[in-house]
Amino acid sequence: MRTDKNEINTQTVKTQLTDVAKMLPKVDYNRSMKIQQPFLIAGIIPLLVLSLQADDLSLLSPEKRSLLYHEQERIDAEHQKLRYNWLSPINLSGSYSRDKSAQENSATSTTESLSASIAQDLFRSGGITYQIAYADTKKQSENDSYNLTVSDLNLQLFTALLSYQKNRYELEQSQKKLDNYDIEIFIKRQLYDAGKADITELNNALMDKSAELKTYASLRYSIAEQRYAIAKLSDIDPDHFSLPTFELIREEDYLKNRLDLRYARSQSDMYDNLYGVTKSGYFPTLTLNASTGYHYYDSQSSLGKYDGYAYSTGLALTLPLTYNASATIQEAKATYLKQVADTADKERDSKASYGQSLALIDSYREYIEITTKNLSLYDELITVTKAGVDTGYKTGYDLLTLQNTKAIEEYTIKINELNIQLELAKLYFAINTAKETL
Repeated sequence: MRTDKNEINTQTVKTQLTDVAKMLPKVDYNRSMKIQQPFLIAGIIPLLVLSLQADDLSLLSPEKRSLLYHEQERIDAEHQKLRYNWLSPINLSGSYSRDKSAQENSATSTTESLSASIAQDLFRSGGITYQIAYADTKKQSENDSYNLTVSDLNLQLFTALLSYQKNRYELEQSQKKLDNYDIEIFIKRQLYDAGKADITELNNALMDKSAELKTYASLRYSIAEQRYAIAKLSDIDPDHFSLPTFELIREEDYLKNRLDLRYARSQSDMYDNLYGVTKSGYFPTLTLNASTGYHYYDSQSSLGKYDGYAYSTGLALTLPLTYNASATIQEAKATYLKQVADTADKERDSKASYGQSLALIDSYREYIEITTKNLSLYDELITVTKAGVDTGYKTGYDLLTLQNTKAIEEYTIKINELNIQLELAKLYFAINTAKETL
């Protein structure tokens, strides 16, 4: 019976690879943790989260949503309180009394009254206008702070999701490195036993594997840490969540719409109006005093009785003289000017921050480009090595090592793509509170 030469070569490759796998140490690096498949792409399984509207809070946990909802309620209520804080209350009062006098046959008298009074400022040297403007700008400032908080929570969530996937790729990459170290240690052990290698070479290989095992253990913890970080913020299952793609934000939009800059600017406006309120508090104030009510008086004495309405009106001009007035006004002014300077500093920092992010993204892209070129070289080497194994000139060890190394480089590309997404997410959430499309 004649056997085709190609069948022999193919069988030889399979046999050698099987033998290599059998001879390598059987180490379960995963232990109790099973490396799951990468994130499932959209459409493979129906995701509840995709049915949610992509509003600012849709991906956050119910507890976080409740907390933020009540914070928004507080902001609205405080605005109403501050905006009309300059209006004075109307004071209602009522009284009844019966007196017995020691004079003139123990005469008695009865008094009843019901009244309403108010002392309302009509003019505060501009203070009323400043008070209303202060309430409006304070609400705007707190709304900007609220948006900044929501943006930060969503950034934390997506950073954890991206880091979770990145760590999983790094873990799988580490597994491939460990496979290569096993091959290297096996070969060097054989050479050392045969007297063809120095103990230093074997020791170095063992030390390299030991270092990689520590990296592997660290990555396992990082994956768990990211899962806990996600659980603190959301009910999302990171294994079944399809991550969106972040695009580069234009520098013009980034500098104009940064949420922290909006907050800083609204803070400046708020402190400007607060300075006006403080200053006006030490200037003249014109107040209307008015009261009206019903009055009944009946006396057995010669005074007679009165049953009818009574009222009074008047104006009061007040000029407070306070020893600390100048210092208090100067303190409010300094607070405002400091906030203006802080806003300008943040604007300057934003330009540098954007440029730094671009440089980092370019670095990751360059790394991907270099690695991609290396992959074509590994394809050629694998093809040549496989042919060498077919003809008996190469061993299965060489082929396995190259295949593992190629996989390591492929993971390097995936990891750097996620590094780019992490940086783009940071730029995105600097001007947005949530991801608009999921």
